[in-house]
Amino acid sequence: MKKILAVISIFVAILFIVSCEKEQVKEPPKVAVDNTAFVGASNDQLAKLPFTGFGYKSSAVPAQSWDKWAQLAAPVIKDIVDKLPDGYALEVRGHTDARGPEDPEGDKPGNLKISKDRSDAVIEALKKQGISSDKIVSKGVGSAEPLAGADPKSADQRRVTFSIVAR
Repeated sequence: MKKILAVISIFVAILFIVSCEKEQVKEPPKVAVDNTAFVGASNDQLAKLPFTGFGYKSSAVPAQSWDKWAQLAAPVIKDIVDKLPDGYALEVRGHTDARGPEDPEGDKPGNLKISKDRSDAVIEALKKQGISSDKIVSKGVGSAEPLAGADPKSADQRRVTFSIVAR
């Protein structure tokens, strides 16, 4: 019996030693991903893709302008949306010219509502192009972000722009 206990003790000791010597499998260290380069490059591309052509106080997406724009811009936007890292969204930002009030007055809806309606309309048009994601958000800024060098009341101000933003 003593021999059996001695053999079992030696066997357990050997197993203990062998298991301690084996390299433990460790999880690789978590590396923080810096999305700055992706966001910067994407925003540079998106800055070149504003959608223009809205009528005065209108949020209707003009079909002819949209078709031409979508041929070039939609594939770029789809690619960016598909690659968006967690914590970021594509913000579709509607703009207006500086005519009319920002907030509703009487029967005037106000530039903030019109600009939000424009961004919503473009998101719906993107969906029809097959670009849909919960990472696409809408924002209306009214006339608060005019194009530099353009008359604040000109039709050039009636547009939708795109940018990647942190959520």
